[in-house]
Amino acid sequence: MAKTARGDRQKTKRLLPGKLFWLAIAATSCMVFALLHILFGSVSADALTATTGVDKSVELTTSIANVSPMDFDVPTSFQAKTIKDAPVPAGEKVIALTFDDGPWPETTEKVLAALKKENVKATFYMIGQPLKSFPELGKKVLADGHVIANHTLHHWYKQMSPLVAQREIEDTQQIIRDILKVETAYFRPPGGLLTNGLVAYAQKKGQSVNMWSVDSNDSHPKRPSPEAMLKTILAQATPGGIVLMHDGGGNHDNTAKAVPQIIIKLREQGYKFVTVPELLEISSANAEKVAKAAVLGVGS
Repeated sequence: MAKTARGDRQKTKRLLPGKLFWLAIAATSCMVFALLHILFGSVSADALTATTGVDKSVELTTSIANVSPMDFDVPTSFQAKTIKDAPVPAGEKVIALTFDDGPWPETTEKVLAALKKENVKATFYMIGQPLKSFPELGKKVLADGHVIANHTLHHWYKQMSPLVAQREIEDTQQIIRDILKVETAYFRPPGGLLTNGLVAYAQKKGQSVNMWSVDSNDSHPKRPSPEAMLKTILAQATPGGIVLMHDGGGNHDNTAKAVPQIIIKLREQGYKFVTVPELLEISSANAEKVAKAAVLGVGS
């Protein structure tokens, strides 16, 4: 009997490599199928998850980024410029939601869940240190289709030498590159400070320096309630505006709670939500259209 059992185990060992080989082939085929549909088809992430049985979009997005790296480029007319909003065509009620200081445990995921439920894409200005500490959260932001932007390595407010400013921005760029496999040319200075050396370096590199036209005030030590945040944002919102909120740097549960109502109420006012790169593309295209019309008008 012992001899039979031993023989069965030896037979199993001989069969195991073959089984693993075919399982590997099947898994690889599944992933290739998934990648092709994302890259060339119109299959939604949810449908793809149901089809492939993959329950984490992070892995798929990482695989796709490795095949086809994603870059967040800046339209030429906005390179090396500092903006707080962007001119858009008359009647084009678009607005960009932005989140600073993440990724952050719990809050980032709550914000992502709210955005996903409302089918809204936003722009996340990430600090290098928390991204390095919580890389999976950063990957989740990218996996959900949001834009990644640079918010320095340490979030310092102090005056910086050119070398320190360079390291604050470039080290964060490298962390984003290493973890998320993307390049970004969008930058926001901590605290909105424009003269401590950071903006000078970002503009030297042709980056778009993004301020804001709507401040939710959610970074104040005494966090505003979701209702207060909603009231503030609705009062300040304008077409082409950029809304400042936070998903990191402390407890921002009130921000996460406010996000759904902010989206619903702005939609009731006719607003559509875009990322900062999309906002600048709309603005850039409109500027070109106006310029061409002016030329035609002069020549007629």
